[in-house]
Amino acid sequence: MTTLSVLDEVTWDGAPVAGERTRALLRALVDAGPRGASEAALVEDVWGRDDIPAHPSKALQVVVSRARTATDAEAIERTPRGYRLSLGAAEVDAWSLRPHALGLAAEKRYAEALPLLERLEDLDPDEEVTEGVLRAVAAVHGAPAALERFETYRAGLADGLGVDPSLRLRALHAELLARDRPVRSGLRHDADVLIGREEDTAEVSVLLKSSRVVTILGPGGLGKTSLAQVLAHDAEHPVVHFVELVGVTSPDDLTGEVGSALGVRDSVAGRDRLTPEQRADVRSRIAQQLDGPPTLLVLDNCEHIVAAVADLVAFLVATVRDLTVLTTSRSPLAIGAERVYPLGRLGTYDGSELFRRRAIAARPDVHLDEDRVHEIVARLDGLPLAIELAAVKVRAMSVDDIARRLSNRFALLRGGDRNAPDRHQTLVAVIDWSWNLLDERERRAMRWLSVFHDGFTLTAAEAILGDDALGAIEELVDQSLLTVVDTDPADGLGLRFGIHVRYRMLETVREFGRMQLVDAGEDAEAHAAQWAWAAAYGDASAARLYSSEQFDAMDEIRAEESNLADILRQVTAGDDPATVVRLFCALGAYWTISGEHQRVIMLATAVTDLISDWDPPADLLEKTRMVLALLLFGAAFAGGTTAERLSTIVARIGTDAVDPRLRVQLQVLRTLVEGKPGRTVEAELSDLADDPDVGVRAGALAFLSHERENLGDPAGAVATGVEALGLTSAEDGPWTRAMLHAQLSGLYAQLGRLGEAADHAREAIPILRRLGADDDLTQTSTILVTYALEQGRLDEAAALLAEVEREQPRGGFGSRGAVHGARAQLLLAQGKVEEGLALLREMVATMGGLPFPGFNQDPDLMPWRVAAEAVTLVACVRHGADGEDLFDALMAKAPLLVAEERQSQDYPVTGMAFLAIGLTGLSRDALPREESVRLLVLADRFGYSRSTLDMSWDLVVEDAERLAPGVLARIEKEYAERRGPALLDEARGVVARLVLA
Repeated sequence: MTTLSVLDEVTWDGAPVAGERTRALLRALVDAGPRGASEAALVEDVWGRDDIPAHPSKALQVVVSRARTATDAEAIERTPRGYRLSLGAAEVDAWSLRPHALGLAAEKRYAEALPLLERLEDLDPDEEVTEGVLRAVAAVHGAPAALERFETYRAGLADGLGVDPSLRLRALHAELLARDRPVRSGLRHDADVLIGREEDTAEVSVLLKSSRVVTILGPGGLGKTSLAQVLAHDAEHPVVHFVELVGVTSPDDLTGEVGSALGVRDSVAGRDRLTPEQRADVRSRIAQQLDGPPTLLVLDNCEHIVAAVADLVAFLVATVRDLTVLTTSRSPLAIGAERVYPLGRLGTYDGSELFRRRAIAARPDVHLDEDRVHEIVARLDGLPLAIELAAVKVRAMSVDDIARRLSNRFALLRGGDRNAPDRHQTLVAVIDWSWNLLDERERRAMRWLSVFHDGFTLTAAEAILGDDALGAIEELVDQSLLTVVDTDPADGLGLRFGIHVRYRMLETVREFGRMQLVDAGEDAEAHAAQWAWAAAYGDASAARLYSSEQFDAMDEIRAEESNLADILRQVTAGDDPATVVRLFCALGAYWTISGEHQRVIMLATAVTDLISDWDPPADLLEKTRMVLALLLFGAAFAGGTTAERLSTIVARIGTDAVDPRLRVQLQVLRTLVEGKPGRTVEAELSDLADDPDVGVRAGALAFLSHERENLGDPAGAVATGVEALGLTSAEDGPWTRAMLHAQLSGLYAQLGRLGEAADHAREAIPILRRLGADDDLTQTSTILVTYALEQGRLDEAAALLAEVEREQPRGGFGSRGAVHGARAQLLLAQGKVEEGLALLREMVATMGGLPFPGFNQDPDLMPWRVAAEAVTLVACVRHGADGEDLFDALMAKAPLLVAEERQSQDYPVTGMAFLAIGLTGLSRDALPREESVRLLVLADRFGYSRSTLDMSWDLVVEDAERLAPGVLARIEKEYAERRGPALLDEARGVVARLVLA
């Protein structure tokens, strides 16, 4: 901060300094600089040569004392020969002016710098300041004004000192002359507006100001040349040369082509090829021609002669002082001065806008469906050339036709702009240009690597190409046929655990590679190598999925999930059960842990078909049992013939797995599917829960907890779940324990004990988040929201829900209803009843439209739909809204929910329906009170879920006592300790009476 100012009036901390001699002293000390001045020099500055006092030292001491009084006692310091200011540069305006003014000029902030430089020119002129003034004047007022200023400066030197300006200033004069008459050669002036490249233009412009050599790098069709043309047009350099190299067929012709474009003598294109000596001479004269004002040299399309371009550019930037080189290439120059700018694809919005403009130009009345255009842009990798080639097809086709025919894009995308070079007339020519620059090793690599749908790692490439894969990959990267991406397996979870390099092909490049693969007759061999890699990769990860290394194993599969799933689909369609088992053992377990059960169910029939008559070898027997357990888990829920077929296969190969948990899982699932005469699943599980093997007991107890909940005994399910939790260990992997915590959280919520539910939810959530179990994470997290609402902490609930909603887009099937329900509860608690009820009705519609894969029962009886209708109807009753449609719907479903022919009974869901019907019937006199209360008691005995606040049993009891005093207690006594199945006939009777009534 400035303390002493002397440039205008003399002030200290903004206050004027009094006394003419005091001001003269301070100015003299500032002019002397930090080293100070002698007494004699200061006396002369303060009094002048003609008015020296009789006692100069004493007189000077008096003025110094006055100056210290006017400023600060420490401001002026005695030195052996005189005095100095003990102030820093920033504290004195004149001392800080120079670095500040020159700094602004160096940053090219000329409008701010000019007035400061002009003041500095008056105070402390030198060559550096003069150069700054001239550049600032040129920038602010134009080159003519700067040239006029230079002439004034030159004349002053000649008249005053009889000398000329320095070489440095004469070079600047030449630059100003060039700016006054700028040179632009080789630029096109027919270019259309460049769409979607504003940020790229700005970033490359910055690089051109800080780097001598910049390469715009990318595959063909990205618009590198168009971007370079825009940059050349907008360049600040007084001289710009744009040289196209696409027609140069030999490295030896490069120097002659560049020299010809620049007008260098003896380098005219079309003459006989230059000798090495002639090339060296022309190269030197190119450098001489460029060695003048600041020049931008643009070399376009360098990839086919990249080594020769690199040599020439390296020579020029080492020889020419004020030269900047911009190149466009599919391969970098790989020289020290180079800064590479990888040009990206167009985003969906910009690509769609490009398609729209080109399509309308081709056929003004064309209909453009926005979603279809987005699809085309995405499938064409955002490549501007491909988008333009597709857009002009609207002359004879609809957008739908274009989208459908993109499966054979190379046949479709031909014949674009007739003014475009041949390599841009068709899409295949764009890729073929790069293909022809490859050796056979790189061509084979590109063919074989095209089998990877979702990119690949170096390890995967080595598995199918061999040990020399790295060299081939480096060449493909250099030719922009592969892109390098830093990935983190946990990044999709909102976490960061470590960066891994992954290689990707644009879909257009990959399709070209696949086309070449088929033409070479290597398709089967390449896929076999990829399948072998996938099976080995799956084996390595699956072995650790249920262990203490579970996080790492999940990350490994997540990184390759898309590739592995693609390969699994291919292999399942063939006749290779061994590879299917090895892959599904990894992917099925991964999807189960992630909560994506529908993906397992969707493959159940195809995998079952493949292994139904297959006898697994001994080394795959355990994996086959694991696959059967994974498939049975989903099929048993969905029902149907697939579950029965799987159970038959289990019976054939046996359940005697090495892993005790797998053993008990197979036994339990077979019992669920087939049943045993006179034995319930609960009885079977209870026997297994007494097994001496801890693993068997733990697995049986976990299943038993689920079974007791389903039978309407949530309290019994809690007790069993707690016991199972006590038997888990770190060796089981974190998921097992987290899922038991999540299960217990849900059970406590079902009982309305939300505090205990929240405790278990907090234990489960970090593990579920880390594993990417998004559905389970969302459903468990919403319990914390409900608990906060119950405690009246609405702000906390809102914050928790906001966090859940940020993560929920990664979730799927089960999370949608949970988030809708939690948001509706919050709105109701905030008094926004209309909004809350509307959201609940939206939840009903959403859950009603979510068919579960493989679920072959009446979709109207899907448990999540019935539960959503029940919760919404109860909320309508509690908040005084009409719910007659929901009441009628549930009344119609009641007989079906308890029908004897129903394949499976979900007692808690049926209980929720009974609660909603009974509460509505009681509160609105829609049903006989006796029967309404019976439904309420049955709902309780069926273990209905109290996980939403309006479903509270305490509220139900209050309503029953208020509207039908004593009836509830009487019926509870009548039912004694009976629950669930023991009251099913009673429930059927109540429903039958209501239907008849």
